[in-house]
Amino acid sequence: MRKPRIEGLRPSRLSATVLAAAVGIGSAVLLMLRLFVPRPVGVADNYDGVRLMCHLGVDVRLPKNTPRLRDYVYYRYDHLAHFTCHKHMLGSIRLPDVPYQSSQVLVLYAGRLLTRALRLPGYLDLRAVGVVCCLLIGLAIGLLYRVLTVRHRYRLLLCAAVLGVVADTVFIDYAVSPFSEIASIIGLLYVLVGVLLLAGPSRRRRLAGIAVTGVSGLFLATAKTQNVPAMLPLALVLLAPAVPVPVARLRKLDLRLRHRLTGLVAVVVLAAGAFAVSGNEDKRTAQLTEANFVTVTLLPTTAHPGGDLAAFAAPSWLAKYSGAPPWCAPTKLQDSAAYQRFTKGLSHKRILGYFVDHPTRLLPVLDRAAAYFYVPRPTATLCHAGPNGTQVMVLPHLANYTNNGHTKRGVLDTRWAPVTGALGLLRGSGMGTLFLLWLLPAAAVSATRRRRALLGSGAVLGLLLAVAATQFGASAFADGIDTAKHLDLAVFATALAWVFAAVEVLVAVAERRRRSADGAGMPQPVPAEAGQPAL
Repeated sequence: MRKPRIEGLRPSRLSATVLAAAVGIGSAVLLMLRLFVPRPVGVADNYDGVRLMCHLGVDVRLPKNTPRLRDYVYYRYDHLAHFTCHKHMLGSIRLPDVPYQSSQVLVLYAGRLLTRALRLPGYLDLRAVGVVCCLLIGLAIGLLYRVLTVRHRYRLLLCAAVLGVVADTVFIDYAVSPFSEIASIIGLLYVLVGVLLLAGPSRRRRLAGIAVTGVSGLFLATAKTQNVPAMLPLALVLLAPAVPVPVARLRKLDLRLRHRLTGLVAVVVLAAGAFAVSGNEDKRTAQLTEANFVTVTLLPTTAHPGGDLAAFAAPSWLAKYSGAPPWCAPTKLQDSAAYQRFTKGLSHKRILGYFVDHPTRLLPVLDRAAAYFYVPRPTATLCHAGPNGTQVMVLPHLANYTNNGHTKRGVLDTRWAPVTGALGLLRGSGMGTLFLLWLLPAAAVSATRRRRALLGSGAVLGLLLAVAATQFGASAFADGIDTAKHLDLAVFATALAWVFAAVEVLVAVAERRRRSADGAGMPQPVPAEAGQPAL
């Protein structure tokens, strides 16, 4: 019996495209209500947002005696004359000269156009940026509904679960903020749509999958420097499908190579964009992030920090600042010749060589990074007075509410936080539990491999887990500060992996029961009597 088309699985005479549009619009509206009702929520700046917002020549200008920037969300940005990414001033804060290169700038420009269309105050209103993000996410969920190959009820269930994950405070609140985490979330959702298209049976569907995966993958990889390692699993996905290229001159080439030329072009473009962003960081900033890793992440994992400092030819006084960034030390020590030699000798290659020589130190470092995974709320990194005249690192949470009425400083959004709440229950469990969070969805989907219910679910799950693992590694070893914020994409990918695995198992079990029921209802053949031929 011929299998029904996707449209045959819909619950009404409406086309699948119309139903997908309804799902997308409904998702966008619900996200807007989540962001703006009863009052706007977002993520406050930690004095780092100017490195992204400077591309539009805008900055927050606060009146005197206003609360600290991290205590409230400010969504109005004004255009400042002669304000560029290389000529700016933000109070007394010394900022790196090189700005952030991010695909989030495209979203900001769209928010600027919507700010003008809605006649909102200021040159750029982050509430308009939030509306743009909700529309983009709603479109992604609508496309997800359209490309799924399961019954209507399961498509709705999966889209509703994805929407519930996105609506968590540690994800959607970034839509109204001067950060680029929301671009990572948007990019990954469209990548999932592309991967599901790549798993389709037709050549046209696979070509569309390569186009969607390539464009959205570039958007994802260029959203943040920590996303660059995600290029590796994306490249594997793009090179996997067999898409024929009808070029006469290529007939003599190996057939399998020709089948992958289309994906290879997408991989080359993806790699060029990713490396353009990753190579943008100046040398001084790179040395600072590597020094942060040594003092903030590595030193607290040993009872004898002197050995680690000797391995990196670092000055011994850094042991007093174990668990804090080096810039918590007095300026005199930071300007010393010994410290300058230490930072100039740092590199990712040298850090990798250290772990090759000290493999037992790898797990403690991963455990320390995993602690931030279970508390994904973004923080600001500050130095506070500590014992013996030193300073220690403190991590106050970035606020989620604006300074309206009698709102207290630093109030957090807790209205909808299913992912945040679930991870909070695992706080302190370390890297072992995180491995289980990645292995259990993989095991569940592997158990249904003989009766795959959701076409492409294996590729989707593999990509999500690979993105989570690579982004976790980049955030754990690339920079010792703001780790919780940098792990946002890894948390998001892990949550989506559980969603897809749960729906895959649910559909597989339901299909198995349906087939068993159909088999039980069929008439059984009558056994032939003795001496008569069987029919």
